[in-house]
Amino acid sequence: MNIVPLNYKGEPIRFNTDGWINATDIAKRFGKRLDHWLSNTETLEYVRALDEVYSGEPSKILHTRDSGYVKTSKARKDRGGGTWLHPKLSVAFARWCDPKFSVWCDLHIDSLLRGELTEQQKYEQACRIRDDRKSKASNGAREMARWRWDKPVIEANVEYWREQLQLTLDIAC
Repeated sequence: MNIVPLNYKGEPIRFNTDGWINATDIAKRFGKRLDHWLSNTETLEYVRALDEVYSGEPSKILHTRDSGYVKTSKARKDRGGGTWLHPKLSVAFARWCDPKFSVWCDLHIDSLLRGELTEQQKYEQACRIRDDRKSKASNGAREMARWRWDKPVIEANVEYWREQLQLTLDIAC
């Protein structure tokens, strides 16, 4: 799972590149219990409505956790562990946590799904460009210094062979 940490009020919020969000971390951050939201009747109704839109048929989902819109990984936190919510479910969950966070989530999920670069990716890209240009400038300066030292010898060598060529041409005439 490719995890993309985004920053909300100085704290990382973990998404994956498909827009799924780690709800375990967020619930703790807002002092909420994820199991309360997952067992909430309104949450199940939302999941069933979402499923009907996606499947085009009446939903057969009986429990939010078994819906396919919620994935739980027992891996360590740094390896993607926790409960992850589908992007469409993420905004409903975020709204339950905090309205301002919900708007922030909606915008960032949208950006991830459109393939836009995150702040972290933009920063890393800017660093790569800077380092590349710095390396080229350093190599350029090194080559300029080398030219300054080698120029007299190279020019003398060119002059010598030019004279040799003239002598050869004079004899040939």
